[in-house]
Amino acid sequence: MVIASVAGMRSGPLHSYGPAKAAIINLMECLAGEWGRRGVRVNAVAPGFTETPALAKGFATGTLDAATLAEASALGRLVRADEIAEAVAFLASDRASAITGVTLPVDAGYLVATPWSAYGGVRAGGAGDPA
Repeated sequence: MVIASVAGMRSGPLHSYGPAKAAIINLMECLAGEWGRRGVRVNAVAPGFTETPALAKGFATGTLDAATLAEASALGRLVRADEIAEAVAFLASDRASAITGVTLPVDAGYLVATPWSAYGGVRAGGAGDPA
């Protein structure tokens, strides 16, 4: 199990962090292929913006804005650290025994919501709802 980031799955202004996380994702895929026949599963969890002390520091310094980050996700919120832990526990468990070589985004829908910004953002009530 490796911890990647959604920053490694899309382009963004994190010119060192994003490519480093993309490399982790690629390494995980290579190892899953190489070690699979030995019964070893290798997967990645890719957190989105997660409520951590580091993120809180970004909010405190004004580098990041909590409302902007929440608005950028389909669920309209940040990810909790326990949600990352639950995804890791699932992928490491026997319930995921047929899963290998995957990157599981745990991002409150950040990856799916980002393209919507070109169209005014994710709508509160859904595409067919006039709200």
